[in-house]
Amino acid sequence: MKQMRILVLAAAVVAALPAMAQQMPYSPFYIGAGIGRGNLNVSGTDLTGLDNATVDDSSNAYTFRMGWRVSPYMALEAGYYDLGKYQFAGQGAIAVNGEAKAKSYGLALVGIMPIQNVDLYGRLGYVRSEIKTNASSDLIATNYNAKDKQSEATYGLGARWNMTREWGLFVEWMKNDKIEVDSYLFGVDFKF
Repeated sequence: MKQMRILVLAAAVVAALPAMAQQMPYSPFYIGAGIGRGNLNVSGTDLTGLDNATVDDSSNAYTFRMGWRVSPYMALEAGYYDLGKYQFAGQGAIAVNGEAKAKSYGLALVGIMPIQNVDLYGRLGYVRSEIKTNASSDLIATNYNAKDKQSEATYGLGARWNMTREWGLFVEWMKNDKIEVDSYLFGVDFKF
C-alpha cells in the first residue's frame, strides 16, 4: 500500500512538471557539455617522487552535466569532468616516464545571478576524484599502475549566455583542491 502511494505521488509530480515549466521564466532542467583545458598544479617531483621529474601540466578537459534549476537563483547539478592526461618523465636510479589521468564526478549547488539574458554563477560541490598513474621504465619490463581516489570539495565561477529559452553558451573555471587541477571550459547547455 505504501509503495502504491509513492508511485501515485511520483506520477503526479511527473505529470505536473510540463505545466510548471511553462509558468517559469526559465527552463528548470538542463543538460550540458563542454571542452577546454585542464591545468595540473603538481610538480613532477610531487607526482613521481623523483627529484628531477618534469610534468606537462596542461591537457584537454571536458565535462558532461545535468541540472535542475530550482529557482531563478539556484540550481542543483550533477556532473562528470575528465580533467586531462598529463605526461611525466624523471630520472632516478632508472629513467621513468608515464601518464597521469585525472577525472571527477559529483554534485554541486549553483548560485545564479540572472542579468538580462546572462547568468553569472558560482558553484560549490562535493566530488569523487581520481588520478590514475601509469609509469614504465626502459630497464624494467613491467608497468607501474596506481590510483589515488579522493573525496573533495570543488568550486568555480562561470557565465552563461542564454541565446534562447532552450540554448545557452557557458564559460567556466572550476577548481579541484585535493587533486590540484584547475579546468577552464567552454560549452553549451540545452534547457528543457
